[in-house]
Amino acid sequence: MNTPPLPSLDQSANRLVKEPPFWTSELPRIPWCQTLKTNAADIRSEILSFIGRYRPFMPYPKYANLYNNTWDAFPLSVFQGEHIELSRNNLSFNMKPLIASFRAQLPVTNSMIFELEEQGILRNVFVSRLIPGSVINPHRGWTPEFLRIHLCLVEDPHCHITVGDETVTWTQGELLAFKDGGPYLHDVRHHGQIERIVISFDLKLTYVAQFIPEILAAETAAKTGVA
Repeated sequence: MNTPPLPSLDQSANRLVKEPPFWTSELPRIPWCQTLKTNAADIRSEILSFIGRYRPFMPYPKYANLYNNTWDAFPLSVFQGEHIELSRNNLSFNMKPLIASFRAQLPVTNSMIFELEEQGILRNVFVSRLIPGSVINPHRGWTPEFLRIHLCLVEDPHCHITVGDETVTWTQGELLAFKDGGPYLHDVRHHGQIERIVISFDLKLTYVAQFIPEILAAETAAKTGVA
């Protein structure tokens, strides 16, 4: 099996292009995101209850010194263009039954995933937990095809994400969006006191562009080096 190239960890590659590091302010233009916000409290309630009952977290794949301390996650969808999907032949178990059993316990969350997943628009849904003292080192994701959207389930104001030269934090019940495999390196540093938990969704850029056309223009600028 051919090993895929690792995402760049080279800080010098983090060149500025004509594109915002975060796309959070544009998310209200996407109807699916509006529905996600409407259902945020119910999603939070059922996922936190599920975590308390089943403790489903697993260590996130640790490639190329990606993180220090503890970063855990559990999957809720098909994976595409992600480390776990690209390395699926090395997995010791079939993820599909596990994902199905998880989603059977999460009806509101499943309702946000199912239709777009069937259409090939939504991929790489997982719940992510970062404990205090953990660091996700600067990196770029495996594929530029998606907009990554986080819904914050548990916040800590001292846990920060930096994309390019902009640093923000998560707010419970709110969305945050960036291109995991876009032109900017990103990293996370947790200097707080409680776990930060988010649910992460990847929407195909071709779908997002129906509502935010400039997102593809920004992608073109990044690829051609227009600044």
